[in-house]
Amino acid sequence: MKAPIDSHKLRDKPNIFIIEDNEDIGFILDYFLNEEGFSVKLFPTVMAFSNAFRSSIPDLFLIDVMLPDGNGIELCDEIKKDFRSANIPVLIMSANADKPSIEACEAEEFIPKPFDLQFLLDKIKTHLPAA
Repeated sequence: MKAPIDSHKLRDKPNIFIIEDNEDIGFILDYFLNEEGFSVKLFPTVMAFSNAFRSSIPDLFLIDVMLPDGNGIELCDEIKKDFRSANIPVLIMSANADKPSIEACEAEEFIPKPFDLQFLLDKIKTHLPAA
C-alpha cells in the first residue's frame, strides 16, 4: 500500500517575476533566486512582462525603475490597480531613482542598487513568509 501524498510537497515554489533590462543583473538574480528555491521569470522589457502578466500572476514582483520601454514606478502603479495583483508584494530596485518618487507608488519595498544578495533575499522572505 502506498503512503498518502503530502499536498505540501506538491506545492509549487514561490514564483517571482523580475523586470530588469540589465542582462548581467538579471542573470545573477535569476540564478541566485532559483538556487534559493524560487521559480523565476525574467523579463527585459515592460512589453515582455505585460504579455506574460495577462495570463499569469506571481507571488512577488521585483521591478527595476529604469526600463527601455517604460518606468518601473508606473508599472508598479498598474500592478497595484489590477484587482488580480493588488495584494501581491512589489519590490522596486533602482540605482538612481529619487526616493520620494518611489514612495509615491505603493511598492512594499525599495531596494537601492547596488545591493547585497542576502539583503534582497531577506526582503523577499519578509514579504513571502512561507518561502
